Formats: sequence, C-alpha cells, structure tokens
Amino acid sequence: MINGAVEALLAEQTRLIEDLRPELDLTVVERAGTTLFVGFVRPRDGREFMLRLRCDGWPVRLPSVDFVNPATRVDEGPEVWPSDGEQAFKTTSQPRFICLPGSLEYQNSHGPGGTSIPKPATFVHQVVMKARA
Repeated sequence: MINGAVEALLAEQTRLIEDLRPELDLTVVERAGTTLFVGFVRPRDGREFMLRLRCDGWPVRLPSVDFVNPATRVDEGPEVWPSDGEQAFKTTSQPRFICLPGSLEYQNSHGPGGTSIPKPATFVHQVVMKARA
C-alpha cells in the first residue's frame, strides 16, 4: 500500500517525466504502483529502449533503475541495454547497472554519496540524454 504523501510525490514525478516527452522524444511514460516505465527511441539508429524505475522507498531511498525489454518489461540481458563502452551503462557487470549518481545500484557500487537523493524525473533526463548521445 502506498501512503498519501508518497502517492502525491510519485504522481508529481510522473507528471514531470511526461513534461519531458517532447524534449526527449519519450514514447512511453507509465506507472504501475511505485514502478515507472519510460520508453524512448535512440535517434541515430531508431532502437527502442525502456527504463524501469522501482521507486518503492523513494524519497528516502534511491530508486532501483535498469533497462528492460519494452514488450516484456523484464531485463532480459545486455541486449536490451544501450551500449556506451561500459562508461555509464555497465552491461557486463553482475548485476548490470547505470553508473550515474541517482540509482540504488550506483550507490551499492560506489557507496553512499554526500548529496541529496535526486528526483526520478531528473535521473530519467540524465539517463535518456546519455543513451541518446
């Protein structure tokens, strides 16, 4: 069960991600409970990607973020992740993770940072811009 305050915060973040739709050419912005799905197409090759942000525990705890197959919404392996030479998208690590501050996996790999927990909309913008580069 989601309490009222968390519901309001997640609803606001979903709306803010929706507002990014034109800038980032987002194809999907959907929410299922505390999980957000954000789809986009990489312009250089037309490849479709989908981010999954599991926000249970947010804003106290960072969201768990990964790439999933847009059809199944499951991380089926490195083939559903963008490749950037293992810079930000750690597709050969176990578990795979996005090496950018703002995800639980980054924190687990690098330790807790001294910064505040970023909002999901900010992290989505950062990841999509990196994937589209």
